[in-house]
Order: sequence, then structure tokens, then C-alpha cells
Amino acid sequence: MDFYPLFDGIRNAFFIAISYWWLYWPVLLAVGVVHIWKNYIRTAYLTSLKWVVLEVKPPPDVEKSPKIAENFFSGLHGVYAKPLTEKKQFFEGKVPDWYSFEIAGNQGDVRFYIRTLEDNRNIVETQIFAQYPDAEISVAEDYMQQLPAKIPNDEYDMFGAELVFTKSDAFPIKTYPFFEEESGKDEFKRTDPLAPLAEVLSSLGSGEYMWMQYVARPTGGDWTKDFEAEVAKLAGKTPPPAKLNFLEKILDGVFSLVGFASGEPVKKEEKEFSIQKLTTGQKFTLDQVENKAFKLAFKVTPRLIYIAKKDIFNRSRVSNVIGMFKQLYSNNLNTFKPNKATSTSPDGYFAWLFPSNNGFMKSQEEYKRKIDMYKRARAREFKELVILSTEEIATLFHLPGINVKAPLFPRVEAKKSQPPAGLPIL
Repeated sequence: MDFYPLFDGIRNAFFIAISYWWLYWPVLLAVGVVHIWKNYIRTAYLTSLKWVVLEVKPPPDVEKSPKIAENFFSGLHGVYAKPLTEKKQFFEGKVPDWYSFEIAGNQGDVRFYIRTLEDNRNIVETQIFAQYPDAEISVAEDYMQQLPAKIPNDEYDMFGAELVFTKSDAFPIKTYPFFEEESGKDEFKRTDPLAPLAEVLSSLGSGEYMWMQYVARPTGGDWTKDFEAEVAKLAGKTPPPAKLNFLEKILDGVFSLVGFASGEPVKKEEKEFSIQKLTTGQKFTLDQVENKAFKLAFKVTPRLIYIAKKDIFNRSRVSNVIGMFKQLYSNNLNTFKPNKATSTSPDGYFAWLFPSNNGFMKSQEEYKRKIDMYKRARAREFKELVILSTEEIATLFHLPGINVKAPLFPRVEAKKSQPPAGLPIL
């Protein structure tokens, strides 16, 4: 084979790149400067934010379903007005506000926390008292500060995972109405989705810590493109074409000019849709997908962290919590799984070459991921992983009913009542 034409082509390309550097280097430099500026201004904005951690203590008897928690999240969605403009992002570094809803088990002591911006503290407290009038809210120290700033270390080990969906965001998980239908409306009979998690967290011993974070940011209806595609599939129609970004539009135009595209694509003949032709399972799935699409929604990072002293580290604790999410699974709907790209249990490089599935540099990659995961948990770092409707996030985070009687589960000791009318005012 004659490699001369190949080498000659490479040489010519190199010659052109050297000769015309003045044409493309200014563009590359400008792109680099813009990227550096965006990172700088965003970091400056994030550093300027003031946060507060609120501990929410459940009332002695929550007699209502998690529906009131759904109302709470609908109220918090009010901070979302419209997407930030490119101008505000570029010149001010602004990003949309977010919250962190947390259930923490620290050595068997189970607590509910909400981390929010100081500016949004009032709306959080107002919405909580609107739905849980007998709850108690207090400003708390960040409970994560009781542990070292760097884990793993000589004393502690950890496991961390961020959860993603097994299907498209359009498909919901099994939510609290299903539990009410299965166990009845009576509070004493109703199965609470958080009961298994409360039991696991309450069983933690000295030197064990487990945190469940839902870092959430309200979103508009832009995500419903997934819903439209899934509904089209269920109806036997061709999903709507994905919208092209600016670069894709340019490439598409170039390809059209050189003959790679030839007019309108050939449309397949579609059968007329009739809901009567759907199976019972398909109708159920379609109803649930539509129900999710019509509700307010949040972009969410679900994050699970387990930390323990090395001599008592118990990986089965994690398995028990992952099992809690299995109860949210239903055929034809969605469920969670650990995000393999960030999980602290990597396979290593080229793991497929080894019978043990332990690839090269497994231990080094595992250590690095643990360090990174712990930092993200302490910073409550947001990363869009799943879209949850208010009904879904209320299923995962709500003040449990009185049927959840896990030990070391703190509640308000007594109901508060209004003072009698007619008291003299001094």
C-alpha cells in the first residue's frame, strides 16, 4: 500500500495551519476568553450566595397524606418565573435558585433538613407552616460539619451514588396515591413510602452516618418534549423530530448544499390512533405519563451518602436503602438506579478483560470518586439528573405520618394551640 498520498495530505494540512494561523487563532482566543470569563463570573456569583440550613421537626401526629407535601412543593415552585436570560448569565453569572431537601441519619438520630438561600427562607417557612401548622422550624448548624472535610481517610470510609432513571423522564415513579389505594385512606393503615428509610436510618450505630439528598431546582415546561415523544410512541406515531441547536443547524445546511440531504424525509404511513386499541397496560402507562406532564416539576439530583468508621463499615446499609426505591417500581413505569458514571464503586478500566470485572486502576478510580462525591454532597452541588413532578418529589420527601414509629425519630412533643380570646394586653 502506498502511504505517500496520506503523508502528503498531512504535510499540506500542517502547512496550511501554519500559514493561516492569523485567520483562526483570534477566533480560538476569543472562545477561550469567553469560557474563562463565564467560569469566573459564575464562581463569583455562587461564592456570594448566603445559605441557611433549616431543621424541620414533624408534628406529633401527621394525619394527612403526602398530598400536603405536594402542595408545599407547588408553593416553592413560585420562585421560578422564567428562564434566565443569556445576558444575566453572561454578565452577572446568575443561575436559577435551588434547594436541598435532606433526610439525615446521624448515628441513629433521624432529622429532616432544608437548605435554602437566605432570600428564600421566608417562602420555605411559610409553605411549611401552611401545610404543617404544628411543625417546628429552627436554624441548624450544617450537620455535615461534624465530620472531617476530607473522606475517605484513615478513620472513615464511604459509599456514594447519584440516582438516575431507568427510563425517560416522561415516565413517573410509583407515587403516594398508589400506597393509599393499596392500604386504605385510614392514617393508621396507610403505608408510608418513607417507613423503610426511617427504619434503616434509625438503626445506624455509633460512627455511622447516612444522608439522602434531593438537590432540586424548579423548571418550566421545556422538559415535556420527552413527554410528547413517549406519547407518540404509545400512540403508534412517529415521535416529533428533535430540535437542532445552532451548530447542528449549520451542519445540516452544509450537508444539504453538498447533496447529503435531499429535500423532505420520506414519511411513513401512520395508522389512525384509537385509544380503544391500546391494551390495559398501555392505557395505564399513558394516563400516568400524562398525569406527570401536567404537574409542576423540578430538576433534581438525588444523592445517597453512607459514611462509617472503617471497622464497622456495613455495605448492606446501602442495599437496604436501594431496596426502599424498589417499592417505587411498577411495571411500565419508572424507577431509580445508581448513576454508573459517578458511583463510588467503579469497575476500573478495561474491566471486561478480567473474569473478576475489576479493571485497571480500580482502587485509584474508586478513591478519586469518593473524594469527589463527598465534596459534591457537602456543597449540595446541583446537576440535572432526573425530572420529578411535585407528586413524585412529595413521595420521596415529606413529614411522615404517625404510623412511622422508627426509634430515635424526633417529633414535636405536643401540639400548639392558639391563646384564648380576650386575654388582657399589657
